[in-house]
Parts: sequence; C-alpha cells; structure tokens
Amino acid sequence: METKIIISATSEETRMGLTENGRLMEYLVERSSEKHLVGNIFKGRVNNVVPGIQAAFIDIGLQQNAFLYLGESNDITEGKSILVQITKDARGSKGPSATRELTLPGRYVVLLPLADYIGVSHKIENKEERNRLKAIIEEAKPDGMGIVIRTAAIGASEEALLEDIRHLCANWRVIEARGKVEKAPATLYRELDLSVRIVRDYLTNDVSQIILDDKAVYGRVCELLKNMPGGTTGRVLLHEKQEDVFAYYGLREEIDTISDRRIDLSCGGYLVIDYTEAMTVIDVNSGRYSGRENLEETIMQINREAAVEIARQLRLRDIGGIIVVDFIDMHTQEHQQEILQVLQQALSNDKMKPRVQDITVLNLVEITRKKARQNLSTVLYAPCPICQGGGRVQSRETVALEIKRRLRTLLAKPCASRSILISANPWMVEWLRAKDLRQWERELACKIKVEADTGLHIETFSILDNTGVDK
Repeated sequence: METKIIISATSEETRMGLTENGRLMEYLVERSSEKHLVGNIFKGRVNNVVPGIQAAFIDIGLQQNAFLYLGESNDITEGKSILVQITKDARGSKGPSATRELTLPGRYVVLLPLADYIGVSHKIENKEERNRLKAIIEEAKPDGMGIVIRTAAIGASEEALLEDIRHLCANWRVIEARGKVEKAPATLYRELDLSVRIVRDYLTNDVSQIILDDKAVYGRVCELLKNMPGGTTGRVLLHEKQEDVFAYYGLREEIDTISDRRIDLSCGGYLVIDYTEAMTVIDVNSGRYSGRENLEETIMQINREAAVEIARQLRLRDIGGIIVVDFIDMHTQEHQQEILQVLQQALSNDKMKPRVQDITVLNLVEITRKKARQNLSTVLYAPCPICQGGGRVQSRETVALEIKRRLRTLLAKPCASRSILISANPWMVEWLRAKDLRQWERELACKIKVEADTGLHIETFSILDNTGVDK
C-alpha cells in the first residue's frame, strides 16, 4: 500500500491529507484562530468540585474551565493547584476535557512521568520483537516513571530508543521545574504544531512521500527526519507550484464531498450519514444495485463495500463518539459475522482505535471511536443562517397558509384596511405571484400587493396596510 502525506501550511491554517493508494483517507485542519489544546499540560487551579458527577472544573487560564473526571479520587479540593493535560478540545458550549495522567509522546515511546509500568503497542505482534523492545526499555526506564512502546519502534535500534527516552525525560524536567515556580493557571507545555506532529505520529515505512508547500515547514520536517534513524529526507518533497497542493494532486473534489450527506458506492448502493447531539447514524441503502445472483448475495455485496467505505468516512470526517450503522438486513449469522470482520479489518489502520460492538438482530452495529479533536465538520462548516442548522425550512405552501391565516385575523378587525401589502423573501414572493392571488382577494374582500425584500428570512413576512403601518 502506497501512502502519502500532504501538508499545506499558511499563517492562517495548516491542512493535512493522508492518501492510501491515491485515495484520501484522512483530512485534518487546524486554524490559528482556534486553539488546539490536546496534549498541552497546564498548572491549573481547582475552581469547583461537583461530587454528584464525580468531577471538578479546572481554571487553566482560558475562557472555559477544563472538565476533570475524578472517579473515586478524593484528594481534590477547591483552590488547589494541580497539573492536568488536555485530552479533548472544547466543543461548542463544553469546555476541554483533562486528565491527571500525563503523557509525553516521542517518536518511538511515550513517557508516563507519573506512572510506573511498561506497555507495548498491541500492533507489535512479533513475539521476538516485543521481547527485544521490552528488554531495552526495562534497562532504560527511569525510576518511578512509565513507558509505552509505540508501533513505530519496530526495528528501531537501541540507541534510537534511548535517545527518544533521554529527550522526553529532559522535557519532563523542564515541565516539572516550571510547575514548581509558575503560579496557577499557567501553560507548562505545548504540543508541537500539526505539521511536525503528523510526521512524528504518521511516518511509517509505508509512507513513500511527504509533500509540503511551505519552505519553513519543509525545513523543520527535514531537520526532524535527520535526527530520526532511517528517517531519510529523500521522501520529503517541496511543492513550489502556484496551484494549491491538494488541487494539484487531484484531491479537491474528495475534500469538497466531506460534508455530503449521501455517499455513493461503486456498486450502486449508497450511504446516508446523519449527525445528532448524542451519536452519528449511518444508513446503508441498496439504491439502484440489483446484483446478478440471488438476493442474499446482492445484499452482501452492498454491505461489504459499505463496511469498507464506512471505515474510510470515519477517518476522513474524523467522526468520534458513538456511531450506529444500519446495514441492509442479513438473514444468517454467518453473513453478519463476515460483515463484522470486514468492518474490523477496514478500521485496523485507524489511529483513533475504533471498537466494533456485536451486531443486533436488527442488523445494527455500534462503533465507538475516540474523540480528541473537534469533528472536522465543526471546523469547516457553520450552521446555516437560513435553517439555523436544522437542515430544513418551512415549505412555501406552509408560509403562504400562515400569511392567509394572519390576513383573516387582521381583516376581521373593525375598520381594517382593505388594501394590503405583503413583503416577503424573493423566494416566497415568486411563489405567491405564481398562485391565484385574485382568489385570495375575492375570498377575503381586499386588494393584495406583494413585494420582495432580500433582507427577510425565507420564513419571515410583513403585512402592511396602505398607510405603511406594520400589521
């Protein structure tokens, strides 16, 4: 599988695209106007403790307090200064989420300065390699600290691992020293910018190219790779053409469809993705695909392709939380288990570690996926000013009937003007003029004129008499 990382960096935003065999699989955007806090370490002050939800709210010096789940811990009191690390960015009215279990990620290992154990990535499956890495870390692990060996450590030399640990320990000593002298709230550690984090976290042997369009970022990435064993700069390419780097590599159309509610499958079926406050719902539909064999095989063909595409869409749109998938009904347990296996395999490369639950008798599958950043849709899109995010507006007939009801009420009043001016959105006025307003005039015994006002909402209208007084 050929993998490419494409990074576009400007002063306003940084965009990253990850392609596998030429197809866009992940797309991340960070903007300078929106703070990305995940990974940052703060010395915070406990603002208040809420025993009923076993949580505390921590002042970290930002507009919103951080939410800290306490569990059974009872050593937190209001006004106390503590070190916390952000695990989830703020989302809407919700502040960021924090933890007291601090981690410092490196290229090959993750340092746990307040823990004391050794962990090994489950993706390192070779027993001999696991034992080799664990033996090295057991000798090098600082007393009283923990270390998790990352997947990227496969094949890494002992010196590379030790250098990674030394670097992380040096960072922790700086953080610890600052934590003793800084007054809460204070920022003690900031995560690297997106372009460098991407290279640190995504660079594997499968990555054939890293393409960047900014010279400064290109220089930082090359410098980073020089200090990484096997991290040759030969894979790094500077895009110097004037055309946008994502458009140049033919990815603009795929990016433009990220917000689409409907995703067509090559077999003729399609997916529908809907977002709610609590979860994301994905519906699998047969569409125009009728298959060439029996009904059950037709269903399986759609469901197989849907499972692979669903895994891609979760990564591409960065959908987190609870996801419920409604597959087309399968009538045998064997077929249900096959689709679960296809889905789990397709999700295996997802760094957000999705978990697939069992399939129900209604062919519903629940997936949970780690949510660290804001969903991509909240970064790229804002609620529609017309429908206010509802996805719908009243039909023109509905608005027209409301206008008519208001007219009946107004004209029933004593001394009501019989000359009426209706001001509405041009979309509504076009519809009213196409209808038989003369019938309204005969029925209501009045004279009606309509005029367009582009400043009015689609569902808003004004009824005026001939003196210009708003009714």
